[in-house]
Amino acid sequence: MYQSQAGQEQMWVTCPECLGSGRLRVIMGDDSEVSIPCVCCERGYEGSPGRIQSYRFMACITEHTVTGVDAQTREGGLRVRYSFGCYSTEEENVFATRDEALLRANTLVSEHEAEEIKRLKYKEKQHRTWAWNVSYWRGVIRRAKEEITRAEARLAVAPKNPKEVDKADKINSETGKLSCI
Repeated sequence: MYQSQAGQEQMWVTCPECLGSGRLRVIMGDDSEVSIPCVCCERGYEGSPGRIQSYRFMACITEHTVTGVDAQTREGGLRVRYSFGCYSTEEENVFATRDEALLRANTLVSEHEAEEIKRLKYKEKQHRTWAWNVSYWRGVIRRAKEEITRAEARLAVAPKNPKEVDKADKINSETGKLSCI
């Protein structure tokens, strides 16, 4: 018996969003430009390399000796699985002739290629738009600046040179004048 499969080989393709640069230029409403990392090709701690992992599919035909047949009745009818040693496959992927198996393997390759093309057309996190990314990171910057301003204000409460402040207070208490620092 011949088994049909769609084998695969890993390959890297240029990111369709950033065209290999790993970054996107975004023009804001006030015509200022910002550059953000490409979320489409982002790979965790590696950042955005400008490439996306993809697969090349090829028709694979293997000849096996059937070691078992498992038939079960299901809602849609009879389901048959053929075993070849330690693994098994569905009936629609097992054929008596090599030509029939090759035809099915080519069909499987076409289906997998269509799915891969569809996957490559979309960025990984569809729920996050490019505008969301810009908005998020600008918010992080704004909050960090506010935090710096608050920290600087807290440090400005204490006088820079306490000895001079004490001297000024002593002089003012003698003359009866108020001083503002």
